[in-house]
Amino acid sequence: MKYYKNIEDLPVKIWFDIHETGNYNLLLISKTKVNDKIYNTLHKCWESIYEQYIKEFGLSDDYLAHINIKKKIANLQADLVITGQKHFKTLIKIEREKMQINSLGEKKPASLNMNLARISKYYGFDLLSKSKELTVVAYYSYINNIVNG
Repeated sequence: MKYYKNIEDLPVKIWFDIHETGNYNLLLISKTKVNDKIYNTLHKCWESIYEQYIKEFGLSDDYLAHINIKKKIANLQADLVITGQKHFKTLIKIEREKMQINSLGEKKPASLNMNLARISKYYGFDLLSKSKELTVVAYYSYINNIVNG
């Protein structure tokens, strides 16, 4: 069974498709009949690939802020259960409002093709026609270079 095992080889098109569909079978390079054992292998592989991505590129500041608010809400809920003090309900409501306010400005992320068109324009060469060959590492490296470069 041949399948993609790392972000250096995985085409960014497949990366986006798996995020959209949750179909780990897309990691398969060669046609293989998928059973439970193969599916579990692909699922573990996807987790490994995602860990590679996080180690290489990290998490966005917006995502980290969202996680921190959720963590604060969970801690406040625990305090409410443990102490029974009613003021924790108000604090929980405030944090939920913060989370809702932060999410109001969220837009649907741009499609892969739209991002590739923008990157192509920035660099002056065509990446849009190469989305099936462009790897995850290359794609996010281009973006990091634009943002931080």
